[in-house]
Amino acid sequence: MAELLESTMLVCFGLSWPMNLAKNIKAKTAKTMSLQFILLIIAGYVAGICAKFYNHRLNYVLVVYLLNLVVVSANLIVYFVNRRYDRQAQTAGGTMPLKEQTPVKPSKTIQGEDEMEKYRELNSITEAGGVVLFGSNTFASLPIGELTQAFRITEPIYNRSVSDIRLSQIESYLKVCLYDLNPRKIFVNMGDVDILDKNVSIGDFIAKYEWLLYMIHTKTQAAIYIVSIISESPAAQKINEQLKKLAAQTGCRYVDAVSALESKRPTLRLFELLKVHMRNHPINFADAMEAGALSNRKTADIPNDRQQSPQPNMDAAYAKH
Repeated sequence: MAELLESTMLVCFGLSWPMNLAKNIKAKTAKTMSLQFILLIIAGYVAGICAKFYNHRLNYVLVVYLLNLVVVSANLIVYFVNRRYDRQAQTAGGTMPLKEQTPVKPSKTIQGEDEMEKYRELNSITEAGGVVLFGSNTFASLPIGELTQAFRITEPIYNRSVSDIRLSQIESYLKVCLYDLNPRKIFVNMGDVDILDKNVSIGDFIAKYEWLLYMIHTKTQAAIYIVSIISESPAAQKINEQLKKLAAQTGCRYVDAVSALESKRPTLRLFELLKVHMRNHPINFADAMEAGALSNRKTADIPNDRQQSPQPNMDAAYAKH
């Protein structure tokens, strides 16, 4: 009876080792394994086997000891194999097992680094207290120099937008794009890339947006303007509704710029909507008349239009979304 109970105990302990072995093989990393623990278990089984030989009790219980020892020893082999995987992962520049690493798109990484290097250089000649546009593709496509000249805006305006950037990626860009400029006003337009994901979580997006606003509030004294996602997609409409509420909750101002899609000249219309909030002084009659005149000009009358390729139509750009 004593031997039956002992073998039952060994079987119960032994059943966990094959499952643990399979888990470790699949993980391909030794970070969740303990070499000391494995060696301690092996030493315990070896001691039990030696005791059987010493007492001359060579029965079926000894077979259970040997089976458990084999499985535990297999975990020891897997430990050193997984250590090799970890070293290979570190050599490749990652901390995860090679199987689980997410491939990085070199073009986007290089593009972001190039933009940051350009912005660092430009920051050395900027004026503090200016207006900063910070966003993704929509803002990145705005020709700020020509627009400020055409609309005769004297306040310093800087575009520090990053192409193809998602909301979850922006934290590493904030110092160069915002904090170093010490701006008076910041216009944020994020989400035009995020909504391309059909499975985008609106709740998660708003939570990340709120965290972005918190970081900007704590690092700058700037007034923050949340610019709506300029798209008629259902996801954009739902997110814009939440952004408007978020603006009210966080002391920011909300700029609804979706109407730019209805304009024949969406780029000019978008800048008009932003320009109202950029000036230090309230808009006067002359400003309003000038803005209307620019909006109604023919294509050939817009400054530099004949030297540049036509501006892509926002309606077409966002129709597929």
